Parts: sequence; structure tokens; C-alpha cells
Amino acid sequence: VSVSRMALQSLLAVAMGAGILLQGNALRNGLDLVPPMGWSNWENSGCNVNETYVKATAVAMKAKGLFDLGYTIVEVDDCWAQRDRNESGYLVPNATRFPSGMANLGDFLHSMGMKFGMYSSAGVHCCQNTMPGSLGYEWLDAQYFAAVGVDFLKYDGCFMEEFATVEKDAANRFPFVPPPILRYPIMSQALNKTGRPISYMCNFPWSFWGLDKDAADGGRWVSEVCNSWRVAGDPQPGFSNAVSYTNSLSKYANQVPSGAGGWATLDAIEIGNNMSFDVLDGDEVAETGERQALRLGGGGMTADQERAAISIYMIAKTPIFIGADVTTLSGHSLEAYSNSDLIAIHQDPLAAPGRQIRVNDSMIIWGCALSGNRTAAVLLNIGDSPVDITVTWADLDNLSASVANGMSSCTADRHDSGFRTVTDVWQHKTVGSFATGFTAKSVAPTSAVVITVGAASAQATMA
Repeated sequence: VSVSRMALQSLLAVAMGAGILLQGNALRNGLDLVPPMGWSNWENSGCNVNETYVKATAVAMKAKGLFDLGYTIVEVDDCWAQRDRNESGYLVPNATRFPSGMANLGDFLHSMGMKFGMYSSAGVHCCQNTMPGSLGYEWLDAQYFAAVGVDFLKYDGCFMEEFATVEKDAANRFPFVPPPILRYPIMSQALNKTGRPISYMCNFPWSFWGLDKDAADGGRWVSEVCNSWRVAGDPQPGFSNAVSYTNSLSKYANQVPSGAGGWATLDAIEIGNNMSFDVLDGDEVAETGERQALRLGGGGMTADQERAAISIYMIAKTPIFIGADVTTLSGHSLEAYSNSDLIAIHQDPLAAPGRQIRVNDSMIIWGCALSGNRTAAVLLNIGDSPVDITVTWADLDNLSASVANGMSSCTADRHDSGFRTVTDVWQHKTVGSFATGFTAKSVAPTSAVVITVGAASAQATMA
């Protein structure tokens, strides 16, 4: 269905009046005041998911300390349901993959203190075409998710164009085929009507809403509908991909602002994956050096690259979902996910997302405000040779302090004078106090130095 922008604006106005969209500047469900953290099965197992694997993952998250660090959500992605609904219209768990049912899995996760995440799509089918989507069944599906104890819903956007031709009784549920710009709000309202707090990730609004062409148009209302929203394509392993995805966050940072209650997301993180489920196998693509690195493991990244990648994800304040198999996750990949000082930046109660301060051919600098008049920065070398990278206190202080849509800005416009104490987040030690800024010396290619910067003081302190 082709709908003009003027028509969409009219539809949105009708939806607001009918209560389909929530009034206000943010989705008012009280959730995700800081970015959510957890695990998703898709990037490590795809449709090869079952209750035994999910439960083993939850146990491993506990045993490896990830739960205690804040990774609390366990999300089951596509392919969990049978192809057909039951006679009452409800989704039915796949009897082979989840013989004990989804409520049983939810109870298991809740007994461990974890949160239960599930998946659906705003179309006739979900993306792998093995189970129904929720289009036209939003209210029934929201009730089902609440009944089985769901705490988080990832809502995709496949097979949205087939509604009118596939669903014979479509006219009985909708007087028109709802355009994508309305499909996400309908599920948002349905979830909230259940009375159960369910964090709502809108997994593909960035293209369907035209955010890739006109970010400002979608940014006016996206945070009223979703707790998190996708701003980039499907994740793939590799350092260059991680940098590219976080650049997408920067692209939409001002037009579609993140903050307490609503976060731009990049989907699951590939650190620790041997190969993404979405990467082609066999002879379909020649095995380049990058592909060989993927096949050989480690997500195609060295330890330094994994540290750099997770650092920019964390300071950008995108939701962090482990995309690797946690049951086998170890070594520098597990270490990358487990830096408590870095997670403290990500989960800081100020809830201020990061921004890119400087970008050129050799470096990217991200900065962010923290509570207590502190700041943080990631100094990333994207070049081929070691480089000195300097961030000044003016760089951090001059980041935009405007508040868009009632959400937190990156940093206050402080312009404080005095020495500031710098702590290296990966070395876990104080570097010293500096009057005007900090220079990271000889940062290796595809590596990053991450620092927190204390409030200004009258005199220097020695490391």
C-alpha cells in the first residue's frame, strides 16, 4: 500500500485520538531507563533453537558472571512457534523445539532472576516464514506474551506486504491495510494494555519509516512507540562492521534521540561468534581474508578489536545483546563483554547517550556525560599505523546540551576549569590529572583507549 506523507500524518493524528499511540515524549511503561542488556539466540543459532539450549545458555550466563554484570534478558528469536495458529487464533509453540511450552521456559528463567524475551513480526509471517506474524493478531499475541511471562519483545518487520491477499478475513479486523508506520504503534498499545511490563524493541522501523531517507520525520514520534528501535541492517561479524554500525547511531543521534526509556539499537553483537547466521556459506562467496577470519573464529576480531568494538557500543548506549553462544564463550571474547567499569558507563543513571566528537581517516573519538559531572571518551584508531589521539576537556564540554523529545542529551555544557582525573577503563587504573585534556600515546591500529574523566578540581593528583 502506497501512502503519502500527508496521508500518514492524517493517520497518525487519527491514531493519537483513538489511543493507538501513547501521548507524551517517551513510551510510558517505566522500562529501560538505562539501556537493556541480555542475550539473543539468532546470531549464534538461527532457527536451530530449542528449550534445552536456551536453558543451558541461562545457566552459563549465571556461571560466567554475565548475569551479575547486568545481562538479564534471554531472548528467543524467530522459529519458536508452529506454522499455524490454533482454532482460537493463538500462537502455538513448536512441539519439537519447545515441548514443555513457553510458559515453562519463562518460569525457568524467572526462577533464576532473569527476564524472558520473545520474538514476533509486524507482518503475516515472521522473517524465516516458519511461523505466523502478529499482523491482525496484535491483541491476541500481546495477551499470549503476557500470559507466558514475557518481559521483552523483539518485533520484526517481514512479510508486511501480503496482509490483504493472504488473510481472507482482513477486512473484519482492519478497515484498511495498515501501513508500516502504524503497525508498530498498534503492538505497543496492545502490550501496554496487558498490564504486564514488557520492554518493546521495534526491530525494523529505520527503513519502513523512511528513517534512512529522512531521520527527522521518524524522530518526532518513534520514542513514543518503542523502548528501542533499529537504526542499521543485520549485524555481521568483523571489526569494520562494528565501526560501521555505530556510525549509524551517530547518523541519527540528533534526529532520533536516545535517552531514558528509549534507545537506538543495533541488534545483537557479534563478538565471540565464529560466523554470523546471516553470512553465506560454501562457494556462494569467495573466501576473502575477512571471510577466512570469520571461519577461523573470534568473530573475525582480535582481542584489541573486540575491546574497541564493545567500547563504542557501550559508550553509544545502544542496548547490548550478546550474539554469541554463551555456553562456549571464553577468552578475550568473554572478557570483552565482562568489563564492569565499561558496563558502569553504559548503565550510568544519567542515561546520556554518547556522540561522536571527531572523525577522520585515522581516528574516531566518542564522548559522553556521566553522573557526578564526569565524562567518558573512547579514542579509537581506525588507521593502519599507531597514532596519538587527544581529547580535550573543551571537546567533551562542548557537546550539545540540548534535550530533544524530553530525553537526556550527551553532556552538560559545563566549561569547568581545573584539573580532571583520568582513569583508563581497560587498564582499571588512574592515569593522572590533566588541566586541558588527555592524549593517548601510540594507540595501535584498530584499537581503542577508553577513559573516564572526573569532575574538575583545583590541583593535580599523581597516578
